[in-house]
Amino acid sequence: MRRIGLLVLALAAASASAAPRSDKDTLVNSRYQESAGEKAAREFKESDSVLPALPDTKSGDWFDIYVSESYAKRPKILLSSLQIMPAPDTSIRYILNTQSSQGHDNLTAEGIFCARSSFDYGDDKRSSYKIFGYGDPVNQRWIKPRNADWKPMGGAMSRNDELRSTIYNAFCVDGTPKSVEGLIERLQQRAGRHKPSMVNRNK
Repeated sequence: MRRIGLLVLALAAASASAAPRSDKDTLVNSRYQESAGEKAAREFKESDSVLPALPDTKSGDWFDIYVSESYAKRPKILLSSLQIMPAPDTSIRYILNTQSSQGHDNLTAEGIFCARSSFDYGDDKRSSYKIFGYGDPVNQRWIKPRNADWKPMGGAMSRNDELRSTIYNAFCVDGTPKSVEGLIERLQQRAGRHKPSMVNRNK
């Protein structure tokens, strides 16, 4: 009797494995083919833009970025310099002043790209940042770096570059704002001196 029962189970298993499966039975749709338009929409292509005039560090709508109590520098971001590049670029451009503890200005014109997800999707561009120019206050000009490449933002970057990690958390986490007003609101909420803690203390 036991042998008959085992034989029935074996036949049932074989029948189930032989039955045709459809994409509805799996979590992955193997039949989906990405169109050329969809692929182009998600591909990153940097937009060319002219750097603005070197700003006045003593006046303007500079916003103080709070990194941590132990962070010695006094970084500021020029709110009026914020812009969102049109697709397929979609990066965020801004002017940063990483002022030293002695008050020396260090201007950079930068961009940050927020990936659509923290997961890797094929050849999708990862979250990264790029420096487009260093400020030269003596000659009132921007100096373009020799190796102006996009640098990926990951765990190591967060540990070694707390400032840009703070900017990333403001602009990229939980989706990227679609307007400059949204970017400014995010900065005020997440990168200001009195930003709320992102740590859940109710664990």
